[in-house]
Amino acid sequence: MTIPAAPHRAPAYAGRFRPVPTDLGRVVGALAVPAGWAVGGPVPASVMLLALGGLWALRYYARTPLEDAVGQAVILSAAWFSAIGAYATVPGLDLAAHFAAPLVLTRLAWNMMVVHRLVHPTPAGHPRLRAGAAIAAASLGTLLGVLWEIGEWAGHEFLTRDIGVGYRDTIGDLAATLLGASAGAVLATRPRRVPVSDSPVSDSSLPGSPASGSPTPRSAP
Repeated sequence: MTIPAAPHRAPAYAGRFRPVPTDLGRVVGALAVPAGWAVGGPVPASVMLLALGGLWALRYYARTPLEDAVGQAVILSAAWFSAIGAYATVPGLDLAAHFAAPLVLTRLAWNMMVVHRLVHPTPAGHPRLRAGAAIAAASLGTLLGVLWEIGEWAGHEFLTRDIGVGYRDTIGDLAATLLGASAGAVLATRPRRVPVSDSPVSDSSLPGSPASGSPTPRSAP
């Protein structure tokens, strides 16, 4: 079986930095940091700064400009709703954000792992490999959601009581996160084209194979 190699650079853009239309969202994100401070102080500003990091990660790890633009819209909206306190006043908005943000972040995290060769891109024609990759990606996205909930608890305990926490809130958030991460995992692990400049990695190049040059482990007598 031949497994495609991962791309060496971000698939969406060229290796050399050049402005692209979706950079406008990153300008908005940068301006949102002082705007968040003006609206609510250091906590909203910190949330916007964290969101800005996500916007720049999309710049280099989104697979297409469309994925970049949609991801930016979701991340900016989720962060700004938090800054203005919309989650406490609009029913269902919190759950919607906990579905949409993990969907975007799961795809982003998986793309990062593929680009840096921590995982292989899913080859076409291997549904079991894709299923395994989707489970791994969904687990990664759910882990990010758990870390976020821990961060919310820490903010509530040590920074401000305005951050809503509680058993029902946390369980609802985690359920929405699981659904969003699962949807993002299905999208992230779709079989992808590999650039022509990247050579495939075959089973023969794996350690222990006859053509790899490394010794094959002996079985126990």
